[in-house]
Amino acid sequence: MKFIKILVTGVGGGVGQSIMKALRISKLPIKIVAADINPLNAGLYRSDKAIIVPKVESKNALSWYIENLNKYKIDIVMLGSEYDLLFFSKNKEIIESNTNCKICVSNVETVKISEDKFLTQEFLKKNQIPYLKTFIPRDIKHAVTITKKLGFPVFLKDRFGTSSRNVHLIKKLSDIKSLFKYVSKPIIQEYAGFYSENGLNHEYTCSFFTTKNKKIVGPFVAKRKLLHGTSWITEVRNFPKIKPIVKKIAHCLQNTGSMNIQLRLGPKGPIPFEFNARFSGTTSIRAHFGFNEPEMYIKSYVLKKKIKQPKIKKGISMRYVEEIFLENKNYVNLGTKFSKGKINKWL
Repeated sequence: MKFIKILVTGVGGGVGQSIMKALRISKLPIKIVAADINPLNAGLYRSDKAIIVPKVESKNALSWYIENLNKYKIDIVMLGSEYDLLFFSKNKEIIESNTNCKICVSNVETVKISEDKFLTQEFLKKNQIPYLKTFIPRDIKHAVTITKKLGFPVFLKDRFGTSSRNVHLIKKLSDIKSLFKYVSKPIIQEYAGFYSENGLNHEYTCSFFTTKNKKIVGPFVAKRKLLHGTSWITEVRNFPKIKPIVKKIAHCLQNTGSMNIQLRLGPKGPIPFEFNARFSGTTSIRAHFGFNEPEMYIKSYVLKKKIKQPKIKKGISMRYVEEIFLENKNYVNLGTKFSKGKINKWL
């Protein structure tokens, strides 16, 4: 049996580890090569093989990947780090033409739309999909003017941030004045969803999958509760109010493989506030409930099989913390030889 070798980047984070989990529960013959820039990242110690990779910003990154994808006979690269997206999107054709490897990434335009919260809202507006009024303030004075115009509460966000980093809920003018200087590329955005003093309610994480022949699979929809930007508790049901808007986006956006959409449900209905042109931290959760996007990519783009609409189960998932132990190791001798760490059976 020929194994399909998959390099997963960013395995120190939730997205990379979630991709690995989804691949593990697939029945396809798969070998996982975990990759990260730092040997102190946990996913490196739960794979079939692990390697340290250069930062994509490095001058030799492209030549390194071409050489090593050939060296390790990698069939597919799946991206677990948001920082990898634009590099691999720009260099996809070069890498694929110089290796026997498929790069699971969308085109540059789609990646740029998904990485830029302002462009995301411009895309929605252009395609007559519900959107949030979003402004790029010139300075703090302009930010105050915009905030007064929109009315409280509003969001102050980093235009290019993810995982709730540099996202501030502004309830009074003193908040914008004190926080504005800490956001490097600020936008001011109207509030989406129902307002609650206890935080954000009615938030959803969704995805659809685009096959090689441009068929749309899904959507998958889950209601979620966040903890530090991560979907900590999710509930998977039908959610008929959410699905139509995800389907409309799917038919308007040029996409390869998995696309994530974050929405909030409020008085005006569901409104998207963020796109991610990649796999998600909830990829493993989706896979458990029947929507295995890494597996779908392999079947569609590599094995050239037709993808049927999967039957998605209903249920709830709750995350918990786990430890990996590397006995008789220290920072110096972690080096480049990786083996599986130990996980205790606590429960």
